[in-house]
Amino acid sequence: MTIAERFRLDEKNAVVTGGTRGIGRAIALGLAEHGANVVVASRDAARCAETAREVAHLGPRGIGVCCDVAREDDVIALLDRTAGDLGGCDVFVHCAGVAGTGRRSEDLSRDEMQRMLDIHLLGGITGAQRAALQMESRGGGAILLVTSVWGFGGASRTLDYGVAKAALAHAVRVLAVEWAAKGIRVNGLAPGFVETDMTSVLEGAARDKLVSRAPMRRAASADEMAGPALFLCSDAASYVTGHVLFADGGERAR
Repeated sequence: MTIAERFRLDEKNAVVTGGTRGIGRAIALGLAEHGANVVVASRDAARCAETAREVAHLGPRGIGVCCDVAREDDVIALLDRTAGDLGGCDVFVHCAGVAGTGRRSEDLSRDEMQRMLDIHLLGGITGAQRAALQMESRGGGAILLVTSVWGFGGASRTLDYGVAKAALAHAVRVLAVEWAAKGIRVNGLAPGFVETDMTSVLEGAARDKLVSRAPMRRAASADEMAGPALFLCSDAASYVTGHVLFADGGERAR
């Protein structure tokens, strides 16, 4: 198999949570461009259908599933739908997420912290668990949990978001160790500042400060996250597991 062929995902079935906007949508379309059938999941049914049509336009099958990853039953139903419609999951990408509150640590409520954990951490773990059951019966697979640079350093007013993303990065390592013998690779992707709907609320000095943290001195586009994700989800990374890849313009190199 050539290097180029290792990046192909023909006849593979991928599930992408948060797959209708920003980074998740870019990853979903990137996987489809390389041959994967893609189940696109988010809370917005109309956007799910729209993105599924975009996937189908690229050639593979596209399926949209309305799913709130904070609800365990929704995540289970998502993977059950994948098994029923496509025969099982080969690639699972957890990209669903919401912005942190931006509140001071002493002002955060337990409910606010729990919401972050339910969406970012527990939604990803439940999806990975269900996907792994299918992958094991299919001879292996790849799981990608999208974390963040904010899970790897202390920054004011990021306790809720940062803790959830840090825990997700730890889950990458634990699951990679436990599931390697089953042929299941588990990796993480940690973006830096990316231009998306979620970050569009940042303007002026606040945005400039975030951009200045990266030596490349610019924000990334969502499409720039699709390449690293494709690598980690494909056979091009067949000997890579338990790794968190930083796509942050050099921010963590400081």
